[in-house]
Amino acid sequence: MQSKRGAHDLKILVTGIAGFAGGHLAQYLHGLEGQEVVGLSLPEPPERFSRLFEGEPPRVHYEDITGEARLGAILAEERPDAVMHLAAHAQVAGAWGQGRQIMENNAVATQVLMQAIHDNCPGARVLLVGSGDVYGHVEEDELPLAEDRPPRPNNPYSVSKLAQEFIALQYHHAFGMEVVAARPFNHIGPRQLGDFITPAVARQLAEIEAGLKEPVIEVGNLDSRRDFLDVRDVVRAYHAILERGTPGEVYNVCSGQARVIRDIVTTLVDLSDARPELRQDPNRMRPSDTPVVIGDNAKLMALEWWKPRIDFRQSLGDVLEFWRGEAAGRAAANETGRHRHPG
Repeated sequence: MQSKRGAHDLKILVTGIAGFAGGHLAQYLHGLEGQEVVGLSLPEPPERFSRLFEGEPPRVHYEDITGEARLGAILAEERPDAVMHLAAHAQVAGAWGQGRQIMENNAVATQVLMQAIHDNCPGARVLLVGSGDVYGHVEEDELPLAEDRPPRPNNPYSVSKLAQEFIALQYHHAFGMEVVAARPFNHIGPRQLGDFITPAVARQLAEIEAGLKEPVIEVGNLDSRRDFLDVRDVVRAYHAILERGTPGEVYNVCSGQARVIRDIVTTLVDLSDARPELRQDPNRMRPSDTPVVIGDNAKLMALEWWKPRIDFRQSLGDVLEFWRGEAAGRAAANETGRHRHPG
């Protein structure tokens, strides 16, 4: 991919730059030669965002992606060579009660963004980050899931992600814009928040170690099997697809192997100093949970520019270390508060 500014750096605009994958992507791109990174984010990034970068952090526009006029002005001002669209509602949990909000955040926002790119910088190459969740419920004889397997989304989140993907790709088919799409499966790594299984367990273990929580961990379905990939390998895959993917095509981003959730929990416990009791929380069970999901990454590997680098146990250790740091900060704050306000 060539810059349209001659000898100048390639300018890449990342939406959702303050998010989990967005922050890792910005950090990765920032470390490459010849890349200028700018971002779009609704909430102001946390203080730790600026500490991810050596030197000056990326310039970030704090705007709602559905604000058409302002979004168009930003794109006209920046004139990016590429847009990597990661901004989205990212959690399946609770999706059944938030269907309208999820469609607005994922599908409607993508429509607004794609039209703004078409109107202001139609030559920009676009990477749309969808989700492997669009494949829906699968039988084991259908595995591993390749890109030509028809999607069967089975919850509001996956429906919105498929709509998002279709919307973006229509701008390739209708207007010839260079649009490629990624379907990432589960990814893990440091700085992941929310109720995803890996950070949820790691956070609870770190809190137990720090004396902030009783030695009990609440979990969901431990028998599910999922395809996990470290987020740092995921963002390298996004860059590979942006650079080498064929416009109009979709690429799975996955490891190609399944991990039993129970084994992930066991490994995290083994890496920690805590020995907790595991309790199954009915609220963490999803009504349409698919027993096993494995992706086929042959199409991505065929780009000859990417392969996974980070060992799974290392990924889990890095997640636990991140949450240990968070728990230590909370414990120190609690101790300071006790000294200031002795009982």
